[in-house]
Amino acid sequence: MKNRRTTVIVLGLVFIGVAIWSLTTPPGTSAPATPAGTPILPFYRVFPDLAVLDIAAVQLRSPETQAVLAVRVDSDGVWQAIAPQGVPDPAQMTALARTLVLLPYTTTLVPDSALTVYGFIPEGILSIELLLTDGSTAAIAVGYRTPSEQGYYAVVDDRAELYILDRAPVDYLISLLRNPPIA
Repeated sequence: MKNRRTTVIVLGLVFIGVAIWSLTTPPGTSAPATPAGTPILPFYRVFPDLAVLDIAAVQLRSPETQAVLAVRVDSDGVWQAIAPQGVPDPAQMTALARTLVLLPYTTTLVPDSALTVYGFIPEGILSIELLLTDGSTAAIAVGYRTPSEQGYYAVVDDRAELYILDRAPVDYLISLLRNPPIA
């Protein structure tokens, strides 16, 4: 009988301790989501106000090979291929639009020399052109990879700074251009 009382008292004290701790700990305080020593890089979007539904047409073009992938969204919201001709894979077109909407960059810099140093001889390795539903346009010229191979240099519209785009999304766009998801 004495053992049961002791167990109940100990469990009660533990419960009271946990309750007090949870009431005194500020909300949102928790263990870090990343392991200690893992740097958390900032995430910036090239077009922070762009949404998937804002995109009316996309053209990816290689200035080196002249390959083109051009698609548009019709009035029913269905993707249509302009070049090459055919029926685009809807899932891939959605992924393309999302990639462009979320297109991340890590930093910008002001080029201190001619853009040819960054791979713009004269246009770069990839041209991305967007037509938006409001009739406006946006363009990105992608140059060489950075020395760390983690990103690509890019010129966006008429902006003065040079962007360092994350490598994975640009590699994905290049793969779509090389192997268009069009049947």
